[in-house]
Formats: sequence, structure tokens, C-alpha cells
Amino acid sequence: MLFSTSSVFITLIMSTIMILLFNLLIVQKKCIRFLKMDIMILLALVITVRLIFPFEFFFTITIPFPLIMNGLKEFFEYRVFLDFTILQCLCFIWITGTCMQALKYLYSMKKCYRTLYVLQQEAEHRSVTDYLKIDSKYNYKVWISPKIDSPMVIGLKKIILLPKINLPASELQEILKHEIQHIRNHDNFIKQVINILKIIYWWFPPLYWFSNQMQLALEMRVDQQVTTGYTKSQVYDYASVLIKLKQMMIKQQNLLSVTLPLSSNFLIGDHEKVLSYRIHYLLESNYRKKTSFLLLFIILLLPFISNSIVLEAYFPPPLKNYTSYPANAIEESFILEHKNGSYSLFVNGTLTKINDPNNKKYSNLPVIKESDN
Repeated sequence: MLFSTSSVFITLIMSTIMILLFNLLIVQKKCIRFLKMDIMILLALVITVRLIFPFEFFFTITIPFPLIMNGLKEFFEYRVFLDFTILQCLCFIWITGTCMQALKYLYSMKKCYRTLYVLQQEAEHRSVTDYLKIDSKYNYKVWISPKIDSPMVIGLKKIILLPKINLPASELQEILKHEIQHIRNHDNFIKQVINILKIIYWWFPPLYWFSNQMQLALEMRVDQQVTTGYTKSQVYDYASVLIKLKQMMIKQQNLLSVTLPLSSNFLIGDHEKVLSYRIHYLLESNYRKKTSFLLLFIILLLPFISNSIVLEAYFPPPLKNYTSYPANAIEESFILEHKNGSYSLFVNGTLTKINDPNNKKYSNLPVIKESDN
């Protein structure tokens, strides 16, 4: 693997194209209604892997592209002060920004665990089996508190947080199924991987678009998984629970995000801006249709396709380094093998020492051994 300016450049180009495709598919209702969310999650995985490995591989083909790459190379190699190039300055800014973002992330983690400690002291402690008949391996902890504003899973602790509200048992079960599915999907882990990418590529705007749409994709995937096997009537009931819960949450005054210091980066929760879209997907989409194997195969090929080429600068050698000879002089040329094992090229009456007589450019020339005379 080779890490270079060109490999980073092509990574950003390819990732931007795939992120735009991801956004187009998920926001265009005509597209998303015919797709299962496993397609979107797979595409998201491809984007993530591409950003994690911005390298040239053994199968990568180098393509000279002077139109753009020459200008970039000259720009990056321009010396601004104290003999530092623009590229060196940008790398310094990149590393400094990454360190600052990493510190901010660690501070968010600290706030998250502080919140967890406070809730542990104040919340009502239950477990999933208090509400659902379920396999014991999915019997996660359930904490209930008036300081929680929406059902969510916090951090990587596999703890479900519920607001203290009165709901029928059937509706509470639907909410728990939703949050359990988030844990089973490892959605918080997925979010943390994206957060780490945002630490590294903090200066790359398309990654923030991708992060926002990924939240929507995770929620829609869970909705799809929970309602698999439901009748149309049960799907409507599930959607009505989402609407009812959001209406109740709007009336809540003691929000967790206000009462306690907590970073939303560590939560899987329901956001108001995605609720209407989720409900539309539930009621109008054809997600029960099987995913096309061909479509899955094409998406799986994307990492290889996106890594198959890299664009490089190309500057032709200066003409002053070339020497011209008459055609008949070339025809009469030969390679002379000296008695000491060295070689010389005879052209136009002149001998020039060469290091590699097997070079392709000498392939048509005869080799003559030096005699003792």
C-alpha cells in the first residue's frame, strides 16, 4: 500500500461521488421506496472503507492527468516561508486539527460517562424481560427517568433509556423492540466509526452530509427490521406509536440534553426532522421485496473500482536533454561489449558508456565484442 497526495486526492473524489449517490438514493422518495435498507447500509460501508484506506494498492493503475494534477503538484510544492511548502503547511494544519477534534471527542466521552453515572443513581432500573418475552441474551438493562426526553441507547453499554411516561404495554413493547434492534445492529459502534472518520477528515464537508444521512438510514433500517412480518394494520400501529411518542416528547420540559451534559454523538435516538420521512418509508415503500443480487454485486465491486486508478502529474522531459541524429547514423549504431564487462553505445561515430545494455530501447541494436587487437 502506498500513501500519497494523489491517493488522498482520488479517495476524496471517489468518496464524494459515492456520498452524493448515497444522499440521492435516501432523499429521493421515488428511489428509496424500491430499495431495502441493506443496500444503503452496504453502500455506507463501502464509503467508510474507502475513507479508512486512502492508499494505492497492487492493482491500482496510474494514469497521467496533467490537466489537473500538474497544477496541484506545482501548488503543493510552492514554498511559502522558511522553505516550507504549501503541502507541508496543510499537513501541519490537518494533524493539528485532528488532535483538537480527538480531544473534543474524548471530552464528549467523559461527559457521556458522567451522564451515565448520574442516571444510574437517579433512574428506575428495569430489564427488557419485565416488558417482553425474549431470549435471555437480549435481556438488556432498561433505565427509566423523567430526565430522559426520548427512548435511546447510550454509548456502547447496551443500556436502553426510556422517558418516564405512561404508555400502553403494547406501545412500550414496540419501543423496546426498536431500541433492542439498534443494539443488535451495533448502530452505536457504527456511529462511533463515523465519528472517528470525522476526527480525521474534519475538513471534508461531504463527510458531514454522509453522517447526517447515516442517522436516517440507521433508523429506517431498524423500522424495516422490526416491522418485517407485520401486517399492514400492524405497520400503521407501529407508525402511530412513533407519532404519539414524538408528540409526548415535545411536551417534555426536562430534556436530557439540557439537564445533563451529554453529547448527541453517543446516542441513538429519534430526531424530529427524520420522523416524517421514516413514516413515509414505512407506509409507502416496497422494502419487503428481495434485494437484487446484481445490485448487491455492483456495490461490492465499488471498493475495487474506486481503488483501481490513481491520477498523477506528468511533466515531459525537457528537449535540451535529447540529442538528434541522422537516420543513417541510427541504423549504423551498435553496442560495444568491452573486455572488462562494461558496455558502450556507438552512435554517429561517438562511444557513450551505458549501464544497461538490456534496456528495451537498445533491443534492435547488435552487440559487438571488443577484440584483442
